[in-house]
Amino acid sequence: LEAAAALGHPAVDGGTYVAVIPLVASPPTPVPVVEYYHPGLGHYFISGLPGDIAALDSGALKGWTRTGKSFKAFAEAVSGTNPVCRFYLPPDNGDSHFYSASPAECQAVVDRYGADWQLESPEVFVVALPEAASGACPADTVPVYRVFNARRDANHRYVTSATIRGQMAAAGWIAEGYGPDAVAMCSPAAP
Repeated sequence: LEAAAALGHPAVDGGTYVAVIPLVASPPTPVPVVEYYHPGLGHYFISGLPGDIAALDSGALKGWTRTGKSFKAFAEAVSGTNPVCRFYLPPDNGDSHFYSASPAECQAVVDRYGADWQLESPEVFVVALPEAASGACPADTVPVYRVFNARRDANHRYVTSATIRGQMAAAGWIAEGYGPDAVAMCSPAAP
């Protein structure tokens, strides 16, 4: 600017100053992770991936319908979050999916069940993990509970409602997660 002023540029004179304000990136907007149910299988499935949601909503994947339940997640890494891995159990073994936001748990599934559970993706969405001992979620997040049907055709359901989690447990599903409330992951609170 001094050079422009020295050259007599009309837009800049000796008393004009320009402030440069750095842009601060706003945090990414959470995306919905939508829940589906297949009555023929008695299985639940969740996804925040647009391709999955389009295929399920269009009927390209037969038998699945929205339950009306969902929770939020990030599509990309945000400070204080972890990627959620997704495993697939082929039809011969149960035709199901498993999700975890714990890198250690994702690796444990590979190590223990790698012959059966196929890693579909190391990151299908991103959420926070609860504190291991207490199950407490970080500020501005809500608990996501995981329940397991304990059948040979293994299936898990992921819900933010403690009431639904309790109903599933009363029907024989097993609560899995951290702390006394068995919290599996922490979803961003709805904006």
